Parts: sequence; C-alpha cells; structure tokens
Amino acid sequence: MPKKIVITGIGATTPLGGDVPTTWDALLAGVSGTHALTHPWVETYELPVKFAAEALVRPETVLDRPEARRLDPVSQLAVVSA
Repeated sequence: MPKKIVITGIGATTPLGGDVPTTWDALLAGVSGTHALTHPWVETYELPVKFAAEALVRPETVLDRPEARRLDPVSQLAVVSA
C-alpha cells in the first residue's frame, strides 16, 4: 500500500528572495534574479560563466558548520528552504 504524504508548508530560497512571500512579490513586480558575477573566485578559477542567478540566502548563514559539512550544496539549499 502506498504511503500517504502530507505537505504542511512551502519554502523557497531563490535569487529573488529567501522566502516565499519575498520571492512571489519580486516575481509579480517583474524583478530579475540574474546579475553579472563579480566574485573574485570567478576570475581565479577562470570560469566561463559570468552571469548567473544566485540564491540570496547563503546556507552558511543558517546552518551550523558540522551540519553544512555533512550536506552537499543542493541539500543545503533544500534544508534552508524548509
């Protein structure tokens, strides 16, 4: 028998905001979440990409160091969004 899943909330960590209301308001206002990358590491690592849509909330500002080290970057963003 399949297990039932109940969704009890929604979260978002996007280039437009760190939560659902902020992201939604920015979408409705037509705000773009993309911008030129100006980080020093872009040149240091000679990245071919110079334009991106980065998440506004940095996982390290929310997760403690041991937790962040256990999780890959995608999982970090998922936990921050929750």
